[in-house]
Amino acid sequence: MDKKIVKIIGIVVGVFVVLIILLLLIAACSKKKLDYNKIQDSMVKAAKSYYQAKPDDLPKEDGDTRNIKLEKLISEGYMEDPAKTYKNDELSCDGSVTITNNYGNFLYSPSLTCGKDYRSLLLKDKLIEDSLVESGVGLYEQGDEYVYRGEVSNNFVKFPGQNKLFRILRINEDGTIRLFEVVGLDNEKWDDRYNPMKSTGSGVNDYLINNLNSRIKDTVKNYYNDSTVWPESVKAYIVTQDLCVGKRSEADITKDGSTECMVKLVNQQLGLLNVYEYMQASLDNNCTSTKAISCENYNWLGTYRKRIWTVTGDANDSSRAYYVFQTINSSMCNNSYSVNTVFNISDKVQYISGTGTEQDPYIFR
Repeated sequence: MDKKIVKIIGIVVGVFVVLIILLLLIAACSKKKLDYNKIQDSMVKAAKSYYQAKPDDLPKEDGDTRNIKLEKLISEGYMEDPAKTYKNDELSCDGSVTITNNYGNFLYSPSLTCGKDYRSLLLKDKLIEDSLVESGVGLYEQGDEYVYRGEVSNNFVKFPGQNKLFRILRINEDGTIRLFEVVGLDNEKWDDRYNPMKSTGSGVNDYLINNLNSRIKDTVKNYYNDSTVWPESVKAYIVTQDLCVGKRSEADITKDGSTECMVKLVNQQLGLLNVYEYMQASLDNNCTSTKAISCENYNWLGTYRKRIWTVTGDANDSSRAYYVFQTINSSMCNNSYSVNTVFNISDKVQYISGTGTEQDPYIFR
């Protein structure tokens, strides 16, 4: 065969191969990488647009919910079908967005299932999957709750888009998750009102009496209203709670909340740690009463080197309340210690990423 013809054929074949490669590259670039988190972001954005157009359909009362299907959001033009977005005809997804009214702030919680390839994972289920134990350090099943006990180091969590760290105390009976604020307010008095029983300004250890707030209740309320610390995007996750504010004696041996929860304040957003919650976190069998020094042993709450007020008053002295500093102590209410709030977040929050360590905290949606 003529060398010139062979050369021409080679050039033609080479050009053909290059064209095929280019077409494959173009096809690969035009097909977006599948990202299930982005699909759920689109669902939330679409649901917000839907209810912006129909605000009267939003849940009216605290704790009420509404639910809108992915199919409806697509059919009414609020978002594109993920199969079209990702140019993947085999992609078949089903899901919904639940809207919850949390004290006037609206939480949009997506749930997504895409065949056998993806299913949304609730944070509470991830915690149980990662940390549930029957002995040693970890998450313990106690009745209908799950409590972190021992010197745990994988119960750190952050709100999406926020840098502030919290730690998980427990998963409540209703599935809500109870958080403890790592860094709160410094140098706050529990109370400094005049105490008629003591004839001094030593304070009164009633968190609320005759509809009058203690100083610390006012502090917590004002703190919650600080939008620089608690923006609406964070408040949307916070579920109102019944705050246990009963008093206990130094000799009290209960660790189940039965003493403190004899007196409750309903519909509270932020609260403070209870003495029994500190005791529950210890793995030491000698942590048997309020003032047992052994409660600081094998206790992640005992690692903080600041004096932190609890919400619990001393039943034997109207001018004293308990604080924690390694162990549980009683102090005059007019002393100034740290205020680290506790609160509950929605049972609908989903796990996004993280291993729960301080350097890699759990991130949720």
